[in-house]
Amino acid sequence: MRSTLSVCFALGLNLIITVTPCFARRSVRELKGKKMRNSTLVLFSGLFVLCLAALPGCGKKTAEEEPAEKLVIEPLVGIGPIRFGMSQAEVIEHFGQPDRIFEGQPTKLNYVPSQGLNFVVDAKLGLQEIGCWSEGMLPSRVTTFAGSTKKGIGIGASQEEVTTAYGQPDRSSTSTGGDIHNLHYDTLNTKFSLKEGSVMSIVLEAPK
Repeated sequence: MRSTLSVCFALGLNLIITVTPCFARRSVRELKGKKMRNSTLVLFSGLFVLCLAALPGCGKKTAEEEPAEKLVIEPLVGIGPIRFGMSQAEVIEHFGQPDRIFEGQPTKLNYVPSQGLNFVVDAKLGLQEIGCWSEGMLPSRVTTFAGSTKKGIGIGASQEEVTTAYGQPDRSSTSTGGDIHNLHYDTLNTKFSLKEGSVMSIVLEAPK
């Protein structure tokens, strides 16, 4: 905000410095009466328009000043302000309208193309599952999830980083194709899926 006001002031000052000599070079006779009033009106009108143009940016922060929110996922708890057990309406209120809704019981809210997230919501029990995805993990278009767990594990983390943060998994499994290795933390209702040694997805389930 301060930088925007400084630019506005500097531009205004520069306009005054540029225009003032023009007035000084005119004869006293030319500046009398209507011509002087018109010239002064033009000067101040220009300054007014310049300041109005700068106002929209005065109350806004630039991308560098206002970093995007980094979502934190927490096993057995939820994601950001959204908690397991919350309703479909509460999820949508925070994340906006889903890219697609798969109606049924339970209902699936798909934010994978835009945010790398999907939610499974039961009509009675509320939010029951949170999925965090990355490119290369699903056949559809995916925006890689940019958040992380409370312990700093996100997409791209190594298996060593996962086990350092959460200990050895309760069990592990491998996909049919053999390219996905799953670390199951049953006590946390959380599954980390790795491909070529890096986390590609994280799925959290509600407490039982």
